[in-house]
Amino acid sequence: MKKPLHLLLFSLVVFSGCYGGKQPPTETSLFRDFSLSSMIRNMRTPELQAQSGNEGKSESFGDPVRRRRNSDVTYLLIDTPGAKFDDEKFLQQLGSEIERIIAEAGLRIDSRSSSPDTLQIDYSQVGHTGSLDVAASRAGTNEFKVWAVLREEARENAR
Repeated sequence: MKKPLHLLLFSLVVFSGCYGGKQPPTETSLFRDFSLSSMIRNMRTPELQAQSGNEGKSESFGDPVRRRRNSDVTYLLIDTPGAKFDDEKFLQQLGSEIERIIAEAGLRIDSRSSSPDTLQIDYSQVGHTGSLDVAASRAGTNEFKVWAVLREEARENAR
């Protein structure tokens, strides 16, 4: 009776994952906590009223682990007394907010590029590289749409 019990316990330990199977490398806090709509809401732009938004996420395993997050948000442009919404200025402010959040996450900004309606930032830390692409444009006369794609790679044996 003792032998079957030992065999059962041994089997449970082996097949339960207690033998130290490898977990994929974790994502950075930037990737884990990224929310385009929250970031824009925190900018407190009175001319923008949120209408709709979508967020998605995907992951592929291996070495490197590749992750992708995509977001889009549509805003209604609101006329406010004495203020006119400036698309280019908004994207510059959003870029500054993104850089602040990247720095708070303990990541290094490796490069940054922008145009009047897009911005792209590459970042890294030991074991991780990533990029954030943002595009924004008017949709008709009274809507403004912002898209973001966040990509990140995590390497198990990175320096």
